Formats: sequence, C-alpha cells, structure tokens
Amino acid sequence: ISLLYQSRLTSRMPLRPAYCLFALLLAPLHAQADVFANPTKGYAVETPGGWRLAHPDFMLMSSSGASLSESDLPSHGPRSLEKISKTAGMIACIGADYRETYEHFSLAGENWNGIVSVFVEPTRTNRLPRHVLQLVTQQGENFRLFYLAVPSREWAHDRTPFKDLLSRIRYH
Repeated sequence: ISLLYQSRLTSRMPLRPAYCLFALLLAPLHAQADVFANPTKGYAVETPGGWRLAHPDFMLMSSSGASLSESDLPSHGPRSLEKISKTAGMIACIGADYRETYEHFSLAGENWNGIVSVFVEPTRTNRLPRHVLQLVTQQGENFRLFYLAVPSREWAHDRTPFKDLLSRIRYH
C-alpha cells in the first residue's frame, strides 16, 4: 500500500509544473482577437492579434506581411459561385500576372459558402514570394470577392490559420 501511495504521490507532483507550463504555452493561442468592421460594405473580420487596418479601403495587414482585402466582382456574366470564382481567377492571372496552382477548396463561414482558389504572386524585388488566396463568398443572392496574400513559406508550413481567418468573415 505504501508503494502504491508513494507512486501516486510522485506521479502527481510533476503534474503541477506541467500544468503551469501547459497554461503558459497555451496562453498565446488564446490571445484576444481583433474585430475589424466595415459598416459601409456590411461585414466584419475577426483576426488573431497582430493585424491592423493598413488602408482606408479596408485592407488588413499582419505583422508577418500577410494582407486581406476585398475586391470588386466581375461586372458581367452569370451569377453562380463557381462561375464568378473562375472569372475572377482568370482576371487575376491576366491582370495581376498571378500563376495558377490549380488548388481549389470549399470554405464556409457564418451564413455563407465560398470557394477558395490559390495563386502564386509574381516575385517582386522588395518582398518575399507570396501565395494569394482568392475567396468568393455567397450569402443568399449576394457575392463578395476577397484576396488574402500570405508569405509562401507560411503557406507551405501551416495553412490552417489562413483558412481559419477567411472563415471568420461575418456579414451583418
């Protein structure tokens, strides 16, 4: 009985420092989120800490060099999520000289569905290579187009934070 009690006692003691270490490591993951509202356009974006409003036309920038902005939709043509996504993708490839990666995935947020297409931005001398995520959302009959540019090394390392960021777009 004393061996059983002693093993339980010694196994509990290291847990207290382990709990403290776990709490310290987990604390940055639960840092306060910032909400950037665009009342003119009727949406808001919840971002993790470190993002800021960088342009009056509602461009958000992160400390790592990622940026999120809304763009105008193609003005003509049929209105379906798939067709708008393809048309906007062709315009991005031609107009902005983005390179198609042929990576596409569905994404959903609060009361909306969307399609993300991934492009590679042309290399610029003053910045690191970036991947550009084009998100076309549909909420009822309304469509919106967003671009999230992220450093390519971050996109290659972990895509989850960027997918999460896009899914936190809220319409009101």
